[in-house]
Amino acid sequence: MKRLTILFYIFIYMLAGNARSADVVVRPPEGNEAKADTSLLLRHYLQAIDTLARERDSLNTSSASPTPNAYYYQILSQPTLYSSPLHQMMSQTDLNCKDLQMQRLFASRKMLSSLYTEAPQFVTQTENEIRGQAAIRSDVNDIVKTSDKLADKVAAATLAPKIDEPVEVITRRPNFWKFSGNTSLQFTQNYFSDNWYKGGETNFTGNFTVTLRANYNDQRKISWENTLDAQLGFQTTDTDNKRTFRPSSNLLRYTTNAGYKAWKNLYYSLQVILQTQLAANYQKNSDKLSSKIFSPLEVTVAPGMKYEIAWGKKKRFTGTLNVAPLAMKIIYVGRDDIVKNYGIDEGKHQKTTFGPNITMNTRWQICKQISWTSRVYWMSNYHYNIWEWENTVDFSVTKLITAKIYLYPRVDDSNEKYRDMSKHHTYLMFKEWFSLGLSYSF
Repeated sequence: MKRLTILFYIFIYMLAGNARSADVVVRPPEGNEAKADTSLLLRHYLQAIDTLARERDSLNTSSASPTPNAYYYQILSQPTLYSSPLHQMMSQTDLNCKDLQMQRLFASRKMLSSLYTEAPQFVTQTENEIRGQAAIRSDVNDIVKTSDKLADKVAAATLAPKIDEPVEVITRRPNFWKFSGNTSLQFTQNYFSDNWYKGGETNFTGNFTVTLRANYNDQRKISWENTLDAQLGFQTTDTDNKRTFRPSSNLLRYTTNAGYKAWKNLYYSLQVILQTQLAANYQKNSDKLSSKIFSPLEVTVAPGMKYEIAWGKKKRFTGTLNVAPLAMKIIYVGRDDIVKNYGIDEGKHQKTTFGPNITMNTRWQICKQISWTSRVYWMSNYHYNIWEWENTVDFSVTKLITAKIYLYPRVDDSNEKYRDMSKHHTYLMFKEWFSLGLSYSF
C-alpha cells in the first residue's frame, strides 16, 4: 500500500513539472491569470515534496527500529492470565538482579500482575486456552514411532554374571572393636618429694611407658572401655651403696569400664581399677622392702554414672567422667613387713573401705604438636581422702621424637603417720619428670 502511495505522488509530481514547463515555455506569464496558475502549481508541488518527506521518514524509522524482544510477548499480545506473574507475586522475587534479560522479564510480569489486580475485566483468556489452540505446524505434535523396541532386544539378556567356579557367600558382621595405643622410651629428669609414698630420689633416668586400649561400642547402647598403663623407669644413684639401679617410675594399672546408654552421652556404668607395680623397691642403703608387685594391690569397684566428654568444634577436648556415689576399695599387701605402710592393721593383709569415688580421664589436643593427657582420681570413706592428679604434656618434635613433662601431685591421709597433727605438710606429695626420647602411636 505504501509503495502504491509513493508511485501516486511521483506521478502527480511529474504532472506538476510538465505543467510548469508548459507554462514557462509555451505560454509565458501574462498578467494576473498567469500568476494564479503558477502559485497553484507551486503549492501542489510543495505539498507533494512534504508528503514524500514524511513517507521517507516513516520508512527510515521502521527500518531502523529494533527487532521485537521475545520477553515482551506477554504484554504486547492479547491480555491473558499467565501463571508466571502469579508465581512472581506469591514468591516476592527480588527485581534487583544483575541480569538485564531477567530484569525485563520481571518488569513485564510485574505489569501483568498490576493489570490482573486493577483491571481484570480486560483479561479475556487464560494460558491453558492458548496452549489448547492448534499449532502453526501440525506435524510438530506428531508422535515419533519406531519399528523396533529396545525392551524386545534385551528381553533375552540376563544381568546375572556368568562364573564358572562356585561362589561362596561370606557374611561379615560389623566390627565394633577399636584398638589403639602408644609407647615411648624417654630419658628423664626426675624430682620426688622426700615423703613420696613409694620411695625415690631426684636424679636423671631412663623411662619406658606403654598404653594399650581396646574399646567396644555398638553405636547404640553398649560401650566397654579397657586401658592398660605400664610405666617402668630406672635411675642410677650414688647415694645407695648396695644397688646401682633403683626403680623410679613403677606402675601397672588396668582400668575397665562397662556402660549402658541412659541418655545421649550419659551411661550407667561399672568401673573397675586394678593397680600395682612391676619391680620391687627397697629403702636406700638397706634390704628393707618398700613395695613390690601385688604389694600393694589396689582394687576399686565403682558402680555409678559415666559421662562422655567431647567439647569444641573439632572435639579437641575429649574424655570420660565417672561418678560413683558408693564405691568399694580393697588394698591388698602380701608382705607382712610392709602392711603398716598402707594403713593395714598388723596381722592382716587387706583393707576394705566404702565411699564416693570420682574418676576423670581427659585428653586435650592443644595443637598438632602439643597434647595434654590428664587423670583425676578421688576416693573417700568420709574419714580420709586419696586424691591423685596425673598430668602428661607431650611435645612432638618429629613423628618419632617427642618431649614429655610428667606432673603428679598426690594427697593421702589414710596412713597413721599422715594423720599426725604435727605433720600436716606430709599430706601433699609430688612427683615430676621431664624427658626427651622416642615415641610411637598406633
